[in-house]
Amino acid sequence: MHVLVTNDDGPPGSDSPFVDYFIDALKKYTDWNISVALPDCQKSWISKAHVIGHTMTASYITPSPTPGEPYEGPYYKKRNQGVEEWALLDGTPASCAQVGIHHLFKDKGPVNLVLSGPNFGRNSSALFILSSGTIGAAMEGALCGIPSIGLSFAYNSPILDAEHTKTACWLSVRLIKYLYDAWPKDDTVDLYSINIPLNAELSGETKIQYTHILENRWGSAFEYIEDTVLKSATGELVEVADQVQPEIDDKSGRLQFRWKPNLKAVHDGVTEWPEGNDAYAIAHGFISVTPLRANYQGVAGYTGELKLPSPSFTAVITYMPTSYIYPLLTANLHSLFPNVKIISDPNDPVIEEGSGIHVFHYAEYEDLNFERLMADREHYLACSYIYRKALIRKNFLAHAIATYKVKHPNTILTKHFPESYELELDYAEYLDEMLDEIYEFRDQLIEGDSWWILKPSMSDRGQGIRLFHTREELKEIFESYEENDDEDDEEESYDDDAVKPISESNGVVTSQVRFFLIQKYIKNPLMLESCGNRKFHIRTYVVASGALKVYVYKDMLALFALKQYSSPDSDSDLEAHLTNTCLQGDFKDEGSVRRFWSLEGFDKDTVWDQICNITGETFAAAVSLGRLHFQPLPNAFEIYGVDFLVDSDLNTSILEVNAYPDFAQTGNELKELVDGLFKNVLTEIVAPFFKVKDIQESQTDGSGYGELALVLDQNVSGAW
Repeated sequence: MHVLVTNDDGPPGSDSPFVDYFIDALKKYTDWNISVALPDCQKSWISKAHVIGHTMTASYITPSPTPGEPYEGPYYKKRNQGVEEWALLDGTPASCAQVGIHHLFKDKGPVNLVLSGPNFGRNSSALFILSSGTIGAAMEGALCGIPSIGLSFAYNSPILDAEHTKTACWLSVRLIKYLYDAWPKDDTVDLYSINIPLNAELSGETKIQYTHILENRWGSAFEYIEDTVLKSATGELVEVADQVQPEIDDKSGRLQFRWKPNLKAVHDGVTEWPEGNDAYAIAHGFISVTPLRANYQGVAGYTGELKLPSPSFTAVITYMPTSYIYPLLTANLHSLFPNVKIISDPNDPVIEEGSGIHVFHYAEYEDLNFERLMADREHYLACSYIYRKALIRKNFLAHAIATYKVKHPNTILTKHFPESYELELDYAEYLDEMLDEIYEFRDQLIEGDSWWILKPSMSDRGQGIRLFHTREELKEIFESYEENDDEDDEEESYDDDAVKPISESNGVVTSQVRFFLIQKYIKNPLMLESCGNRKFHIRTYVVASGALKVYVYKDMLALFALKQYSSPDSDSDLEAHLTNTCLQGDFKDEGSVRRFWSLEGFDKDTVWDQICNITGETFAAAVSLGRLHFQPLPNAFEIYGVDFLVDSDLNTSILEVNAYPDFAQTGNELKELVDGLFKNVLTEIVAPFFKVKDIQESQTDGSGYGELALVLDQNVSGAW
């Protein structure tokens, strides 16, 4: 849908403080294609005028991505560099609408809706509406046969609050979407005039009323002033001095009148009229919606309160707006749930237990309200379970799988989870003693035929991972950890901002870590010549929902090591063996992250089937340990990043399960993969929880890769 935005206050600035906030809200809360054509300066009180004989000139600005910040420009030639640009015209608001509709944006297709505003001040009553450039531009759009809306913000104080403005813009977009979707098919309405009171009380509960125009009158709008201006021979206006210079052409004594309407009297007179008109509604803190014909006549039959559909839920997203996931989450929320309200304040009262408000809370683990999560199963949906260490702690995951294999000897996990041993160690000097307790591993280590990988149980992003194949090498690893512990920051050979190679950037603090997992290293990983024979693992996004369904997102990633693979030896370069892209930093290249389904040279469907089966049984194994280790809750879900490795025989092994995966490692080029994941989560999990029925259809590419596959449906309702 193509929407043209114009106004009469001009580009963002002191005369036009709302337009950038409004366009930002349109982009956040709709999927509309927005075009912008504004007057190049304030053109208020000019109604629907065109200037005959004036040749208009267009210029352009690049708006700041942050509303309220300065824009770049103006400049006269479009830069066409893929950046957002707004057109400025040295004409009237109505002319901006005309040129915007018919000339400036032909490449975007016909304009479907014209939005004029938000005006810096109210446009209520005949005195304001008939003079308003904002309404004049909307009227011009209507006369071009396009549904049009004039929007005005009625402020009581010239000191504006950014949060009040954002609330007004959010409400404006909700109301505009409602009016457009319900636009009368019988052509009885050509345009609407909306007035929104800009005050601290404005909220989603503010009353909205259909109104008619108050047909008020006024007295003189000008005042006589004594002529104080002389005109020089060159035409320059100068103030009268005490003595008139002889070379100045004396034009004093002319009749002059200055614009000075008594607007206070106009406002005060509103209370003398009965309710039902636009000025009365604004004066009492209501939002007014005035249906009009394209001749300024009102439309009969529109009276009383207009009720927008109530938000199905409030989304609390407490990530920074500049984060990787915030724009993806919010854009999908608004496109799928037209009436959703999004807040970002982690201390907002709606989060608290007892608020009674339906809340979808997506936040870091420590920012969730666990008391409400346990107490309010009907109204509060959180993005994480409370207890899930059987999944996300490497030693607990290994223990869960080992226990499950004993009870289910035919499980697929028997052959698809690397041989693993748990190790609890405080200091390197106790290593021999601990190895005696896991003698099966000790004996293999003595033989020296296998390579092993050491992982701190609670570390993430690949921190602390090491390769070894002898007892001496293992002891050296722990001793190096302790040495790193004792080093003073000032003795580091790298500055804080320096780029460190993997071998020197994945340490671990042993004073903070006691539990480790030792796994047999898979020495024959699948190599793809088309990918430079670099080792890779598969990052799969798995969604656990309620108590309990588990889904695997089919659109997976392949994460590659930095260097070509070679069999491990004592001098192995970790950059050829570690595939965690978090460790690669600035060394990460275009080939580090790829779409799994774009890879060639092996049977991907076989791998996919194994991943689904392994995932289902892994979560079943976690559940089997009991609720202190994994406690599914009916009002929680969680997205995990699960890593798999495929060997040269196409045997797929699960490596680990990561909570709160770093989506940013996907990169901008593959951002649509994460976007599709969130779209599926909102559609398949969030919407059913809040019993939302008016969800918009989710668009997919038709490949089937952007879908959630159900791999476990197990009722563990007694877990809580």
